Amino acid sequence: MARMHTRKKGKSKSRRVYSDAPMDWLQVSKDEIRNMVVEMRKSGLSKSMIGIKLRDQYGVPGTKPTLNKKVSTVLREAGIKESVPEDLMSLINRYKNVAKHNELNPKDQSNIRGQALIMSKILRLVKYYKREGYLAPEWNLSKVL
Repeated sequence: MARMHTRKKGKSKSRRVYSDAPMDWLQVSKDEIRNMVVEMRKSGLSKSMIGIKLRDQYGVPGTKPTLNKKVSTVLREAGIKESVPEDLMSLINRYKNVAKHNELNPKDQSNIRGQALIMSKILRLVKYYKREGYLAPEWNLSKVL
C-alpha cells in the first residue's frame, strides 16, 4: 500500500501463508487457545500483545489459521468488548506525545505538521469506526484527548 502523507512508495514486507490444512504439529487445542486469549485479555494485554505472546510462548502461529477467527472475534464471542479500538488508541497516544513535545518546543515546525497529520488519521479512523458500528455515533474525541 502506498504512503498516506508522502510521495514515497509503500513498504515491502513478508506475508503470512495461510493454508486450509490442519496443523498436526500444534500442541495446543482450539479450546485452550480460546481460553488463553480470553485470560490474557482479562489480565490486561492488548490484542497485538496477545498474538505475540501466543506466537512466542505457546508456538501458535496465529488465531486466524488455527481457529479461522481473529483475536477480536474470539473476544467478541466471549463478551469482551473494547471501548476504543487498539489502533485508534495508539494513534491518540502518539498525538498526545507529539502535543507534549510541541508545548516544550514551539518552533519545531516539522512536529507541528506531524501533529496535524496524526490528527487527520485519527479523524479518518473515527469516521470509519462510527460508520461500521465499532464506536457509538455520539462518541466524541474530546473525551479521550
